[in-house]
Amino acid sequence: MGNTLYHLILLLPCSVCLFWAITLFLKRKTNNRSQNIWIVTAFLMSVSTLIWSISFSGNVNYKIFYKLDVLEAFTSLLLLPTLFLGFKSLVNEKAFGWRDYIWLTPALLIGSNMLILYSLMGSTNAIAYIEEVIRFKGKLVTLTDSVSQIQHLISVHIYSIFLSAQIVFILVYSTIHFIRYRKSLKNFFSSLEDKSVGNYLAILIGFYLILLLALTTYKGRFAYSGYPIFTTPLMLLWSILLYYMGYNVYQLKYTVDKFAKDLEVGDLEAVEYGYALREEDIYPTNEISPEDEFRNKAKKKQAELLYEFNEIIIENKVYLQNNLRMDDVARLMRTNRTYISRMLNEEYQGTFSDIINQKRIEYAQELMDSQPNLTQEEIAERSGFSYTSSFSRTFKQQTGMTFREYQKKKLF
Repeated sequence: MGNTLYHLILLLPCSVCLFWAITLFLKRKTNNRSQNIWIVTAFLMSVSTLIWSISFSGNVNYKIFYKLDVLEAFTSLLLLPTLFLGFKSLVNEKAFGWRDYIWLTPALLIGSNMLILYSLMGSTNAIAYIEEVIRFKGKLVTLTDSVSQIQHLISVHIYSIFLSAQIVFILVYSTIHFIRYRKSLKNFFSSLEDKSVGNYLAILIGFYLILLLALTTYKGRFAYSGYPIFTTPLMLLWSILLYYMGYNVYQLKYTVDKFAKDLEVGDLEAVEYGYALREEDIYPTNEISPEDEFRNKAKKKQAELLYEFNEIIIENKVYLQNNLRMDDVARLMRTNRTYISRMLNEEYQGTFSDIINQKRIEYAQELMDSQPNLTQEEIAERSGFSYTSSFSRTFKQQTGMTFREYQKKKLF
C-alpha cells in the first residue's frame, strides 16, 4: 500500500498538468493567447514530470532510461521557450517574430545530437552509458570512448548551460516587463482591481518557483533516485505549484490585448475630438521655434495643464467616479493622455492611479471624520472605489494604518 501511494504521489504532478492542459483545451475557442500557449506548456510539463517520476521510482530499467534521456532533453528545453512565450504574450500584444522562435533551436540541436549519438553507440553501449551516469550521479568514470565523452558533454554540461541561461533570461525578462506593464496600467486606469494584476503577479511568482525548482529537480534526478524521503515532498511541492500556476492562468480575464484595444479606442476618440498628439509636439525642431522659445512654451503649456488637472481633479472631484480612466480626464481637459502622463511624471513623480487613489483616500478620511457612523463599504463606495478590498489595500498603503486602526485612533 505504501509503495502504491508513493507511486501515485510521483505521478501527481503529471496528472495536474494534464488536468490543466485538457481543461484549457476544452475552452480553447474563448481562450486568450497565453491560455492557449499554456496548453502546450502544461503538456510538455506533464511529459517532463512523468520522466522524473520514472527516474525517482527506484525501478532500474536502463534500456528505457537512455531513451527517456533524449525525450527529457527535448521537453525540458522546449518547455522553457513556451514559458517565455506564454509570459511575453501576457505583457506584449505584438505577434511573435522569428527571434522569439530561435528559443526553440537549443532543444532541437541538443535533442537531435543526443539521439544521433545514442544511435551511434548502439543499444548495448547506450545502456552501459546511461547506467554509469546514473550510478555515479551524473558523472562519467570508466567509459573513455569518444562517443560517450561527447554524449556526456552535450547531455550534461551543454544542456545545463543552456538550461541555466534560459532560466536567468526568462526571470529577468518576466520581472522587467511585468513592472512595465503594471506601470502602463496604472498610467491609464485609476483602479487595477479587475485587471487580473493579481493573477499576473501570481504567474510571475510561479515562474520563479517553477524555474528554480526545475533546476533543482534536474540536478537531482540521478541523486534522488530511490530516496522517497526527498522525492515525496519534492513531487508534492511540484503538484501544488503546477496547480497554482494553472489556476491563475485559467483565471486570466483582462489581458494585454484588451489593454491595447482600450488604448486604441482612446486614441481614436482623441482624433475624433481633435486632441490627438501632433508630431511637432513630440519632435520639435528649430524650424518650428527656437530652442528657448520652445522651452518657454512647453513650461507654459505644462503649467496650464497642471492648473486644469488640479481644477478638474480637486475642485470637480472627478476622482469619485468609479473606473475613472486617464482618457476621461484628458477629454475634460481637451487634451490627450500623453501630455497628462508626461505632466504627472514630472510634477508628481507618480502614476495616474497613484494620484487618483491618493485623492480618494483623502476624501475617505474626510468622510470618516465628518460621518463616523458610515461603514467601510459605504465610505469605499462614496470615495470612488469599486471594491472594498481595493479600498482597504490602498488605505493601508496611503496612511500606514488599516481602516479599523484609523477609526480607533480617531475615537481615542
